[in-house]
Amino acid sequence: MEAKFPKGIRAFKPRENAPDFVVTELVVNLKELGIFWRENDDLLTDYKGEDQLKLTVLKSKDGTKHNIQVNTFKPKTDVPF
Repeated sequence: MEAKFPKGIRAFKPRENAPDFVVTELVVNLKELGIFWRENDDLLTDYKGEDQLKLTVLKSKDGTKHNIQVNTFKPKTDVPF
């Protein structure tokens, strides 16, 4: 499946003087995110009767930045037990 990057969520390196435990800074534009999930409702999963959008934060290959990707993993349900 093709990688999907959600619109409206951006990851940035922490500010220079941030403590070591700060991994990344996220900015969420609610309008852009709302449009994205309405146009991609097939990416939503159900959790206790509520829609959710699963996201994964990835480190770039060169290790200089973080990216946010929609987690589209779906476990196989046809496992013969």
